[in-house]
Amino acid sequence: MGKQANSAFNLALVIGILGFVCGIGLLFTETWFIGVFGAIASAGIAYKGYQDSKAAQSDID
Repeated sequence: MGKQANSAFNLALVIGILGFVCGIGLLFTETWFIGVFGAIASAGIAYKGYQDSKAAQSDID
C-alpha cells in the first residue's frame, strides 16, 4: 500500500508541473487570463504533491 500511495503522490507532482508549464505557455496566446490562473492552480497541485511525497517518505523512514 505504501508504494502505491507514493506513486499517486508522484503523479500529482508530475501533473502539477505539466499544468504549470502549459499555463505559462498559454500566457503567450490570446488566452493569457486562463494561463495565469491555470499556472497558479497547477503550481498549487505540484506543491501539494511534493508535500505529500515528503510526508510519505518520512513515514517510511
